[in-house]
Amino acid sequence: MRRLKITAVATGLLFAVPAIADSCPDETTEIETSYLTVATLNMAHGRKDARNQMFLSEEAIRANLLELAGLLDRAEADMIALQEADAPSWWSGEFDHVDFLARNSIYPCTLHGVHATTRAYDFGTALLSQHPLQGGFVHSFQPSWPTTTKGFTLAALSWNPSGRLEQPLRVKFVSVHLDFSRRSVRRAQIAEMVGLVGKLKPPLVLMGDFNTDWQTEDSSLKFLAEELGLEVYEPHAEGLSTYGDKGARLDWILASPDLKFRRYAVYPDIVSDHYAVAAELELSGGSP
Repeated sequence: MRRLKITAVATGLLFAVPAIADSCPDETTEIETSYLTVATLNMAHGRKDARNQMFLSEEAIRANLLELAGLLDRAEADMIALQEADAPSWWSGEFDHVDFLARNSIYPCTLHGVHATTRAYDFGTALLSQHPLQGGFVHSFQPSWPTTTKGFTLAALSWNPSGRLEQPLRVKFVSVHLDFSRRSVRRAQIAEMVGLVGKLKPPLVLMGDFNTDWQTEDSSLKFLAEELGLEVYEPHAEGLSTYGDKGARLDWILASPDLKFRRYAVYPDIVSDHYAVAAELELSGGSP
């Protein structure tokens, strides 16, 4: 198996070669389904609903990740976005969680960006797919002490809906994690991301743990959507909370206007302190 862990420096963008598991096709494939299925999950370092992963054995964390892999398999997604995804770390079993998921799920093709690094941990964001990932780069935001450094990973897939286009669309996917403690830091991180992702040609799907909702007038998520011209699914809808007993909707899927939501769901399975979010996306009426 060819593997690559990318540790992104806080000040720049690293272009990365996606990792290819044994069962990941070697050549780029063209997806010809009528819609794309995507999902996102903050995997909480593999601790499931435990208070802290440091108090769990390696065996317990592996068991939790097998349960998580089963949930992701049920989604049958074209692209999975993960946050709090650990490379080998002292505090979470000393093994690569993304590699483990790739080997124990239907998603053998991965890109793993490590944004936070200390003697105790190495973790970040990741993309997993059934299909070979195209391109790919990793960016870590400016350090946000005392909170851990966050960032995003980006890769693309070729999609020709129902095989009816002369040329397939190159759909870009982003897995992102924003700071949880300060709106000012989230705004700065969004500005970094807009400066990079905003240059890309759509279609674009942005997924992750944004640590913010849509309800407040100064919502960082609303600001991000406006800056990149992205749309969200029913931002005021009830029953779509993704974190905690208070019903916070922190995990989102955003899409460029040339895509429209066909289906959107939050999985009730407890495999993390966050719930997984999945969506089906099809071309909007005005798209080629």
